[in-house]
Amino acid sequence: MTGIEERLRDALAAKAEAVRDDGRPRSLPAPRERSSGARWWAPLAVAAAILIVVAATVAVTRTVTSPAPAVRPTPVTWAPPIEQVWPGTVHEIPAKGPGGAMFMPDVFVSDRVVVGRGYPKNRPPEIWSYDLDKRTFATIARLRKKDVGNHPLVFGDGHLAWSAFSGRMKKVWTVPVTGGVPRRIASDRATVTRDNMTLGIGRLAVADGQVVWSPDEGGVFRAPLKGGKATLIDGTKGYSLVEWPWAGSPRNDNLADDFSRRPVEHLKNVLTGERRDVVPPSGRTSWTDCGVTWCFNGSEAWRRDGTGLRKLPGSAHGELSSGRFARLLQEASGKQAIGMHDLATGRTGLLFQLPTPTTLHLRDGIAWLQRERSTLVINLAAIGR
Repeated sequence: MTGIEERLRDALAAKAEAVRDDGRPRSLPAPRERSSGARWWAPLAVAAAILIVVAATVAVTRTVTSPAPAVRPTPVTWAPPIEQVWPGTVHEIPAKGPGGAMFMPDVFVSDRVVVGRGYPKNRPPEIWSYDLDKRTFATIARLRKKDVGNHPLVFGDGHLAWSAFSGRMKKVWTVPVTGGVPRRIASDRATVTRDNMTLGIGRLAVADGQVVWSPDEGGVFRAPLKGGKATLIDGTKGYSLVEWPWAGSPRNDNLADDFSRRPVEHLKNVLTGERRDVVPPSGRTSWTDCGVTWCFNGSEAWRRDGTGLRKLPGSAHGELSSGRFARLLQEASGKQAIGMHDLATGRTGLLFQLPTPTTLHLRDGIAWLQRERSTLVINLAAIGR
């Protein structure tokens, strides 16, 4: 068989394979009469048609064997949803309590009960609890004045505590978590700055049968839950409460726009006198915040002793909560999202994509954000290490 015959055979075979066979019989077309003058060019026409099929077959074959590379879009990669990362610690609760009043969660007093502040219309604030199982609110205390400050309620030793302003006085109050009449255990005149800002009370805790706190001016004070005089703990002047019984210096001030900041560089145990100073990794001279164990500078995290340096999966902001949790901004393919990152385990849970008209409130033991008709609360105290 000649070369041209082999090409003709291959072309005819390829053409035959392209014809769809549905299994139905076909009748042959009736022969058409042609004039004798047309018979001389019929073989040439057949040959020409075959050559066209050969050319087309070669072109198709080349196109199929050399496809253009497919262009695939770059996928957007986020952290998994927070409900998947820490199941059992994320809960959806009503945004409003009795009478349609706003409810602001502050602290988990157990795995199934969250306590916060309620704001009834035309009445002073109240302290409410919300039971996750019963799906009901209960009143713990009714306040006489609108004197619950911006700082959250804290819990310990069966009591709730909070700081408040009344006139030019800053005060510390407590009430049993089971309910009762609030009791003022400390009161002091507030300092007013040259900018006419009133300094109040910062971090607060309840532990070892006492309430401990740091005013904005510094120092760590304590007063017994049973009542008694508030006193400054020896050796804490210039220090501020970080996590009982640890106090740190210098104080972390979120309002300070200073990229050379070294907050909580020095740490002191106010009960034992033990000291722990930051040992930053090589080349690091400042940081955003430091807890008892972890520090971060916005893009990296490390242990207070300088070990365990690692890059964060995003940009972290603000202060640490519970010494290990930070707000995290993630970016991918031109989009942004807000999540919560655990420095201790390196895990991140996604909360929402931007732009979303809500804010993540991150506090010791709890984080929460308000949705359209509900509030999402995360029990940080229930997350294992």
